[in-house]
Amino acid sequence: MTTAQANLAQAVAGLSKQQAEKLIAGLNQALANLTDLALDYKQAHWNVVGTTFYQLHEMFDEFASQAREWGDLVAERAVQLGGAAHGTLEAAAAATQLPPYPQDEHDGQALLRHLVECARVADEQIRKEIEASDADLATQDIYLEIARGLEKQRWMLQAHLR
Repeated sequence: MTTAQANLAQAVAGLSKQQAEKLIAGLNQALANLTDLALDYKQAHWNVVGTTFYQLHEMFDEFASQAREWGDLVAERAVQLGGAAHGTLEAAAAATQLPPYPQDEHDGQALLRHLVECARVADEQIRKEIEASDADLATQDIYLEIARGLEKQRWMLQAHLR
């Protein structure tokens, strides 16, 4: 982070350079996970088959859009804090914590199980960042919004597995 970026972070959120760098790193980890999650939802949307095709097809598409919106929130916050958003496909692939997508999978139940696990991992990282962001309530608020959304997505995905 340059001095100008550190000054921007301090001006925007009243943070030290070290606080801002820590927050930016967490935001970029969240961005990698959310980018991967959005792509997994979209992949499942394209490939799902079975008796619940239409329901899952629509739900996966909606969840992909939500994950992209959350990714946009964390990316913009990283830049607001004086950092850079690492939102390329390459950056997401290198940093994601999510399990690999099961290539060539079409079964709705298998895809649901995979996506439940992905949402769990993404939510776990977001919840760690909630605790780590107590010096910056604006960033923490973004994480809280995402945690609520991921929790709801997991609940809806799991409901299809019962």
